[in-house]
Amino acid sequence: MANVLLTGAAGAIGMDLAFSLNEAKINVFATEADEDNFFLVSKSCKYYNKVFRAPRAGADDYISRINEIIVKENIDLIIPNPDFEVGFISKIREQIKSPLFLPSDKTVQILLSKSLTAQKIGNLAPRTFDVDNEDDLSNAISSEKVVWLRPKTGAGGKGSLVVSDSKFGWMWVEYWKKRGFSSSWIAQEYLNGGNYNVTLIYDRNSNLCGMGMLERLGYIHEAISPTGVTGDVRLAKTVKLDKIIDVAKKAVNIIDRNPVGIFSVDLMGEKVSEINPRFAGRPRLYTLSGANFPAHIVDMELNGNASYLESNQGYRLIRQVDIEPVAIKKD
Repeated sequence: MANVLLTGAAGAIGMDLAFSLNEAKINVFATEADEDNFFLVSKSCKYYNKVFRAPRAGADDYISRINEIIVKENIDLIIPNPDFEVGFISKIREQIKSPLFLPSDKTVQILLSKSLTAQKIGNLAPRTFDVDNEDDLSNAISSEKVVWLRPKTGAGGKGSLVVSDSKFGWMWVEYWKKRGFSSSWIAQEYLNGGNYNVTLIYDRNSNLCGMGMLERLGYIHEAISPTGVTGDVRLAKTVKLDKIIDVAKKAVNIIDRNPVGIFSVDLMGEKVSEINPRFAGRPRLYTLSGANFPAHIVDMELNGNASYLESNQGYRLIRQVDIEPVAIKKD
């Protein structure tokens, strides 16, 4: 039986991956850096065989701790999360004693920057402006009237705001700086349309071996966010819109002509808002729709199975805090 190591055990995506691997009877091990989250997930999440406390990515003893776990549990494959850990482990991948399922490091570092991603894919992205001062923001608003102000890096919609007034928008940036949030910022064309995720999975030969698509319909705690976006999906449904999928595929192939790994493409309408080099759409929903992508990756990596797997339409995920998510088929 395969042994898989996940990082970021207490994150929502980490637990979705653990659920999916557990469904396929694959042994799931994981690391967690936060002490409180470690005690929570190591005691309460039934999908993990074992969760290990680990230092934060970048700490002096991070690599040795990961390798210690790899050797102890005979790990066959690592699927890293979240962004910060993905970015660090990608850079030092040659020092890790187990295969990683990640795009190339060059691609990972591009995708972790929303502004670099937008530059690379050009017209497939919203019009994007670097914001280093209030004048930059004023120029963006003069061009677009309304912009989506957001950090260049990070996940979960943190810091995002819809603004039409540069003075107010710059006060927002200053507020986050005073809180110690060090990211630089961009302003993007504000888009209407569906809020989609297209997850594309490529094998080591750059063959497309998996595709899932969902539409996000609502977020947990959306009322406390100025934009209604928290990154933690409450409602979503599986869909298949060929035109949107084609945009996602085209964007990935512009970034990397020989893609390998997971490319989780987020779109507003037909424009790509970001691409993650990890799972960002809900793996649990895809699994419950009949497409267990984490297990499929293990099969690809360990057994050489390069068959194609696709999510099925019409499944609706319902989530809330402190209760197990469910998925129902909607005809």
